[in-house]
Amino acid sequence: MERRAELLDAVVAYLAENGLADVSLRPMAKAIGVSVNALSHHFGAKEEIVVAALRRANEMQLAVLDGWLAKQPTPTQSTLLRRWWRWINTSPERLALVRLGLGAAALEATAAGLPGAVRADQIGLWRLDLERRLRAEGLPRGQVELEASLVKAMFTGLVVDLIATGERRRLGRALDVALDRLDLLIADGRTDPPPRVDPLPVSQVEPNQTSTNRSRRGQNR
Repeated sequence: MERRAELLDAVVAYLAENGLADVSLRPMAKAIGVSVNALSHHFGAKEEIVVAALRRANEMQLAVLDGWLAKQPTPTQSTLLRRWWRWINTSPERLALVRLGLGAAALEATAAGLPGAVRADQIGLWRLDLERRLRAEGLPRGQVELEASLVKAMFTGLVVDLIATGERRRLGRALDVALDRLDLLIADGRTDPPPRVDPLPVSQVEPNQTSTNRSRRGQNR
């Protein structure tokens, strides 16, 4: 299992750097330093390798979130999104990790060879958690789905812009304006005491869970 985990992390790093379009096992194996047979032995077919890597990439990001929540159990959604923005901008490798999930979500099914649910998870995992956290902050239930979708689209759009332009200062200011507006919306819309939010430990997240089940913990990014 330890060898499999090491290989999987290497696959994640390779795909984050090279993307998912026209993925081929031979150059992947060569870059990682193993044989194609070794990859197939541990993970199966190419599509299964990619699915495992995408799930591992999400787990890696959820583990980052767990570290933050261990120090501050109940941050606001705005606080979390600002932390994610700083985290993404800390290194090219972190930006590439996030880009991997966005690339999977954007690829046509025929091009990626990925199940629709796997591609949808790259957005839905984080959006559904956004809904849960916005509700916990007191946003009226009737507004939660719409606002979570808007916030997720906003943040994803900023990340795509960052990938394309690298203009961190402009995009950072735009994020601050958007999150200030979100805080005002929550303050104006709060109608009742927010329910408690209990994060689900990463150890309880099964690799084959749907985005609905996994989204009980995690944060939107």
